[in-house]
Amino acid sequence: MDPIKRFFRKGTFAYKSTFAVMSLQQYLMVNLGAPLMQMLCFTLVANYVYGSQNITTWFIGNAVVLTYFNAIFGVGTHLSAEKSFGTLKLLIASPSNGFNLLLPRTLLHIFDGILTIFIGLIIGALFFDFHLPIEAWLSFGVVLLAASFSAMAFGLIIASIGLASRDLNLILNVVSMSLLGLTGANFPISRLPEFIQPISQMMPLTRSITLCRALYEGTPLSENTHLLLGEIGLGVIFMIIGTSLFKILTKKSIQSGVLEFF
Repeated sequence: MDPIKRFFRKGTFAYKSTFAVMSLQQYLMVNLGAPLMQMLCFTLVANYVYGSQNITTWFIGNAVVLTYFNAIFGVGTHLSAEKSFGTLKLLIASPSNGFNLLLPRTLLHIFDGILTIFIGLIIGALFFDFHLPIEAWLSFGVVLLAASFSAMAFGLIIASIGLASRDLNLILNVVSMSLLGLTGANFPISRLPEFIQPISQMMPLTRSITLCRALYEGTPLSENTHLLLGEIGLGVIFMIIGTSLFKILTKKSIQSGVLEFF
């Protein structure tokens, strides 16, 4: 089989396995309903706190951060699901390296995250006066692709950590709330304590939110290329860390004779 076809086939199977037990209605509510309702909630809270003049700025932040749902609750739970279903041992015994095992599992979640954001933007155009010039949509799409890639790569780290944790839900909720609060989506980074601001710059989506707001205000992407490259570079680093963690944990499990950890 052609390697590219095999790559996409792995990604398709991994995505289907995440939502196979759901009906179409459940899938739409979990994958679209919940994140979009959260976006509306936080945007309306921002409208109350900051006033209607700045609502579009905070709407953009909450729209871009929507992709964390796929990253945290999709990619981030995948390996734990493999452990629960008893198929993790097959992955560990596979001759494929960690990169080939994990990267396809982020593939469809990346595009799913972008689709969720675009649906959120349509809602913004209807209710929050969001209007982006036609010539800026291509740049906007590039930024969203980088944002989704970075978020999904971050999800791989969560997935690997979840293998050695007895309470993955606690990790998922802490990380998801951190992304909402520290990326600039709902609170200005400049107003955060100084020792927390560097943490914001190390998190996915922070640069993408800044870029999308700049594009909305008319700043061309060429003037902020460093932010785009920073987001992509951060995603690559997250991918390497997530893959390395998976290798370390699988090696430890083999040495200790406990293939499925806890």
